[in-house]
Amino acid sequence: MCGKVSKSGNHRQLPYGRRCSGKFHIKNYEDSICPICGHNFLIIGTRKRSVINGDGEKKTLVIRRLRCTSCRTIHHELPDVIIPYKRHSAGTLEKIISGDTAGLSCESSTIRRIKRWWETGRQYFESVLASLREKYGVVFSVCPSPKEIVRAVVNANLWVHTRSAFLSG
Repeated sequence: MCGKVSKSGNHRQLPYGRRCSGKFHIKNYEDSICPICGHNFLIIGTRKRSVINGDGEKKTLVIRRLRCTSCRTIHHELPDVIIPYKRHSAGTLEKIISGDTAGLSCESSTIRRIKRWWETGRQYFESVLASLREKYGVVFSVCPSPKEIVRAVVNANLWVHTRSAFLSG
């Protein structure tokens, strides 16, 4: 993969560094705007983020840190393969959620934990989608995939950071 560019969603994955040490620099090739206020971002640095794919291979991604020029909030530019605060790739999570765990390199406790996370948060996620439909007229597919749901919730700045937030109330 050294020296080649592969595309994932709307992001380019570039080998990081001259040694091609297995790190991929992620850069969005679309204009990024703040999901809170709609203004532009300034790039303020990068950070490493690890993700585990379905066969158990761990990849290190270098993602950009962005600061909004207006509201000054800091955001991380995540590619479509990452779900915030989860170690496993979005594809792996979708397979686990759909019940297709054959061939996945995950422990049974991890599979149970991911299923519990989805079941616990699903009602919240669905209510966010309903609100986005009503308030902004956002159109989703008839049966949106977990990746589509997560992306909508994150981009609406309504992502809940802790599991306990789902359980309170």
